[in-house]
Amino acid sequence: MSGQVPATGRRLYAIGDIHGRADLLDRLLAHIRSAEEGSRVIFLGDLIDRGPDSRAVLDMVAAHLREDSASHLILGNHDWFLREFLLDRLAADDLRRWIDQYGATGALLSYGIADPAADWTATRRRILGGWPGHRDVLCAARHVLVEEPFCFVHAGLRPQVPLAMQSAEDLMWIKAEFLDYRGAFEHRVVHGHTPTASGLPEVYPNRIALDTHAFKSGHLTAAVFEEGRLSHFLRTAVSADGTVTVEPLAAPA
Repeated sequence: MSGQVPATGRRLYAIGDIHGRADLLDRLLAHIRSAEEGSRVIFLGDLIDRGPDSRAVLDMVAAHLREDSASHLILGNHDWFLREFLLDRLAADDLRRWIDQYGATGALLSYGIADPAADWTATRRRILGGWPGHRDVLCAARHVLVEEPFCFVHAGLRPQVPLAMQSAEDLMWIKAEFLDYRGAFEHRVVHGHTPTASGLPEVYPNRIALDTHAFKSGHLTAAVFEEGRLSHFLRTAVSADGTVTVEPLAAPA
């Protein structure tokens, strides 16, 4: 399950759950490009659902990954639903769960599909016909990446299980067993998936949590790493007139 990322000396940004907030991602990526041309980005997954423009988020991520082979996408549990649907292997129960519990309606509406259940085959063909690269980028996504001393995943790790033996399900879905664990992992874990209670990025001895509930809060967060250490964070904010800005946040000493 592990994937080793070679260190290149370039600054590394890990971006938490986006959930269809293309406006926030656009501004954050623009800021990253302006700060250092060619910086690497790891998208921690959950690109889609909940927010208003999942299609545009996938467009942006696909374009970034094409331009920079050193950047990577981690598959989130929401992304998994879309990938499996586009591969025509999403079970009927999972399809209903995606719609009823995980915000798929908004994602499919961003493709211009107002009533996907009227004809699921036509829905799949529309997306594949108009945006074939979206399936490709989801199929190329990884479950875990390692760059010493950090491990980048979507949800977390099962404690006391070697990284190479972690299940894809845990890497995309685990919550309490990971979040409540206070022991050390093989690497310090950088993750999203579970919104932080503070609404800010949270730093613990064994993990760094980056899901700041972007689709509701307007705060999309990136952790910035330099030379094998956490340097600081970047976080978007939305003003009353809808302007998106990016503000730096200091990392704990």
